Amino acid sequence: MLSVDGDTFVVETQDLGTVRVQRDSVICLGAVCPEGSASADASETTEVENIDFGPEFGIYGSRTVGTTLIPNLLRGYAQSVGASYEILPTDDPAERIVRLVNADGTLRAEIDLQTRGSGSAFPALADRVAAIGVADRRMKDSDVVKIAAAGIPDLRDTANETVLGVDGIIMITHPENPVRNLSAEDIVRIWSGEATNWIEFGGGDFPITVNSFGESSGDRAVMMDALVRPNGRDEKADVTRWSAYQDMVDAVIADRGGIGFVGRWLARTNDVNLLEIHEECGLLSPPTDFRMKIEGYALSRRLYAYTTPGRVHPEAQAFLDWTLTSDAQLYIKESHFIDRELERMRLEDMGMMLFHTAAVEPDFDGRQYSNMIQELRDADRLSVSFRFNTGSSVLDVESIRNIEELAARMEAGEFAGLEVMLVGFADSIGNRHRNTDLALARASAVREILATALDVETTQQLGLQPLSYGELLPLSCNDSKIGRARNRRVEVWLRLPNSRSTLR
Repeated sequence: MLSVDGDTFVVETQDLGTVRVQRDSVICLGAVCPEGSASADASETTEVENIDFGPEFGIYGSRTVGTTLIPNLLRGYAQSVGASYEILPTDDPAERIVRLVNADGTLRAEIDLQTRGSGSAFPALADRVAAIGVADRRMKDSDVVKIAAAGIPDLRDTANETVLGVDGIIMITHPENPVRNLSAEDIVRIWSGEATNWIEFGGGDFPITVNSFGESSGDRAVMMDALVRPNGRDEKADVTRWSAYQDMVDAVIADRGGIGFVGRWLARTNDVNLLEIHEECGLLSPPTDFRMKIEGYALSRRLYAYTTPGRVHPEAQAFLDWTLTSDAQLYIKESHFIDRELERMRLEDMGMMLFHTAAVEPDFDGRQYSNMIQELRDADRLSVSFRFNTGSSVLDVESIRNIEELAARMEAGEFAGLEVMLVGFADSIGNRHRNTDLALARASAVREILATALDVETTQQLGLQPLSYGELLPLSCNDSKIGRARNRRVEVWLRLPNSRSTLR
């Protein structure tokens, strides 16, 4: 153990490198444990208990998260505790009041729900007007600066960072536009004003109308930072800007030449054409649920909730804890976001990824590829991944939670009678053999972490076999930092015992 940083243990491991693990996932015994840590925890608990929390608390931040997802989750939470739910509008469309009333008529909670954008979450936390800040992007360095003045530390990779679900930004066009995918370069040319007519992309002789949001929009930041700005361009000045999501969708539906972008939650509920992203190396990135769950879609993103250490309103914390339960997933799905429930995919369903690996990757190894096909062709891949930084393995809070959830499913017998394979992959930077070894070390490390959470009998029954196929099956192009991060992962595959195929 290197240190204890707030609610996080920082541990140096042989295979994983430096790992940050949330405090409530650690049992620390022996002389290496920090002196006084128990008494420090006790004093912190006393401080929280002594605060006179009333029923009121605030949830401030993202329009994407706060418009439908938070209200639906609060409705589900109310039902789980036997309370009634009421949402009251105000004169300001960005402000609503949510009331939860117990069965005996007492007020359980009155929530001030304000949705002015992700950037508004962190000043609200610093000013103590919000118990929960919600964002459709991860906290940025500039946000850390905003809360530091109030004595609040960096909340990333701590127990005060919760992933509510996954969403994706989807490029949309008029429903009669025949174009089904655009490359990143195509989108750059459209947004920068270099391409002005759909005839360049096979969409007919119609002028292109670019629809966008204001500079404070989290959706715009995701799209611009992932596609446009990395290519050295920026948004042209004469775009049509919208402040409301539905206004953007309605504008695209009404304009044969229109193009825009909205969250997956809204795109799927309107009659628009959803575009796949055609990456420069030839890979297609479709906006499917499975692809977003594994965070392999080019514009996928996590949806975050943040709290402040030591001062979390107890009802707000109970609500956040409930959002991670299996009961909450129904409400996430109902809101058209990506829930945490597991889906399965077969190797043959990966299509372009298989062809790309054999036809494009410069360090392609035919023997390794053949072995991968034999091992995985009769298996199902689960929609859960564990990702790592270059050359090492730093597990974030979400990876820890994924491991905890997977272990709980295993202990409950969900995969009884199946063999579990932990399959490591790497990016293509550096030596191919070293990358294969590194991916195997990561898969083996995930196995060890899982094994510590399972009883010996369950571990033996499931096998938890670590495998590595290095640079094979990239989810994204390896020529960008974001793409390489997606490719560094450990996947979970299931198959019947002794079902390994032999190719002849």
